[in-house]
Amino acid sequence: MAGGLQKLGQSAFARPQATPYNQSVSCQENTMKSLSLVVMSVAFLLSAPAMAEVYKYVDANGKVVFSDQPPPGAKAKSVNVRATQPAIQASAPAGKAKTPLSETDKKNAEIDAENAKINEKNKKTAQQNCKNAQDNLAGLQKNGRVYVPGSNNLASDAQRQAYIQEAQKNVQSWCNQ
Repeated sequence: MAGGLQKLGQSAFARPQATPYNQSVSCQENTMKSLSLVVMSVAFLLSAPAMAEVYKYVDANGKVVFSDQPPPGAKAKSVNVRATQPAIQASAPAGKAKTPLSETDKKNAEIDAENAKINEKNKKTAQQNCKNAQDNLAGLQKNGRVYVPGSNNLASDAQRQAYIQEAQKNVQSWCNQ
């Protein structure tokens, strides 16, 4: 006896007993079968009107009429109204057909637009900083008397020259971009 001990009355090839896992698989199989049956039934019912016949005739007023029932006492022609595959439009050159933008392309376009706005704001800020640096340098060069920032003391000539050099660096930094 290979494979261990067996219970009495049970063969070596007996089907395993149902466990909660096996029961859930069986339940899933039944659900899938039921679902596929429902889907097929709905598809059949929806296709029934498409298979109905359509009749074409001219009424007493001379108008062409389409109906699902032939008129009593009038000649009516049966019309084939089955859906066909749409013809491929040849107006667009091959390989150059416009396709709708994917979600990624839309997001990238939004990001590019936002970056353009930010770059424009940065450019305006840099222009304003350049003007402020030029005004500061002109004020330092024009006035002989400069106060030390944060106090009421006048700056020495060496301090004033250091402030002018820093103002010149700021002008170069902001205006030479």
